[in-house]
Amino acid sequence: MLDLMKYIVCSLLLMLISFQPANAGDAYVETLLNICTTAQNTGDKGTIKNIANQVKNEQIPDDKLLARSYNECLKAAFGKTDKAQDISVLLNRISDAKNQIIADCDKLLVAAPQVAIAHPTCKEIFIK
Repeated sequence: MLDLMKYIVCSLLLMLISFQPANAGDAYVETLLNICTTAQNTGDKGTIKNIANQVKNEQIPDDKLLARSYNECLKAAFGKTDKAQDISVLLNRISDAKNQIIADCDKLLVAAPQVAIAHPTCKEIFIK
């Protein structure tokens, strides 16, 4: 009877583990990246691609070493990887650049009005 209970408990544990969600967090990503690193060291291109396909849908880890492994795995599988841009950073940079151009056009208007009005970018700003 005790052997049967051990078998049932082990079976239940295995079933629970198999129902674990695909995105189990950092431990899941770290495990995949360790597998990818090992595959890179052994030259197993099939495993590299397989793991990279799983990792590419996960967020880049906050840990710098894991982030480097993440990028190296994707690069080994797919070639050069482009870093994902943070949209808010891009929007802030665009706004800052626009404000700087407007300020420069205003300064140019004071220093050389004819040049400022003739300049295509400044002319467009002054018309609006």
